[in-house]
Amino acid sequence: MKYASALILSIFTALFVVFAVNAQSPETIWIQANTTVYKTGETVTATVNANSATPIQGFTAQIRYDPACLQPVNATSPIPGMNGLALPQTPGLVDASFASSSPQSAVGVLAEIRFVALQGCQTSLSLESAALVTRDASGFAAPLPGVNLENKVVALNIDSAVGVPQATQPSALDGSVLPLAPAVSQPQPAPINWLAIVLLFVLVALAIATVIIVYKLSQK
Repeated sequence: MKYASALILSIFTALFVVFAVNAQSPETIWIQANTTVYKTGETVTATVNANSATPIQGFTAQIRYDPACLQPVNATSPIPGMNGLALPQTPGLVDASFASSSPQSAVGVLAEIRFVALQGCQTSLSLESAALVTRDASGFAAPLPGVNLENKVVALNIDSAVGVPQATQPSALDGSVLPLAPAVSQPQPAPINWLAIVLLFVLVALAIATVIIVYKLSQK
């Protein structure tokens, strides 16, 4: 009887553990870098990774960086069929978004984000937000609920010594290339001050009229 009770208790314990594990969301996103020490001019490559039990049809990741230390270049995704979505880029915040026309497995690297080290500094990359995207029953894109963000910050040490620049353009095997350089604002021409121009013409006309009047008076 004691052995039967112990066996039943063990079965209930095992079932409780299984249900507790299944209740936790298996979807996780995190950021990392293959190395954290670089020299000025070298290419800094960070990877956005995921572990999802659900096939996805897109993802997005926003990474905060210091524009004084790093210059974003581009991003690629090793997932077949993932195409980069060209979105407006803000200085200091990379927005890497990709989409696919068919469901894809999202276990491992979602995207590689490339920066160029501008100068010696202590800085970091921070995964500010991220999401995995699926299609709902109506066919519309919808973020996958319950996705956890882990290991959101990568500390970087950039030496002031100039290193050997690496190629920042990935090969054709890396899939769609998403440019990440922020748009450079063009200087706007100074607005024309029409009031000043009108006043200038009035003053010139008065000066000419004064000269003419003085000339005529002197002739008389």
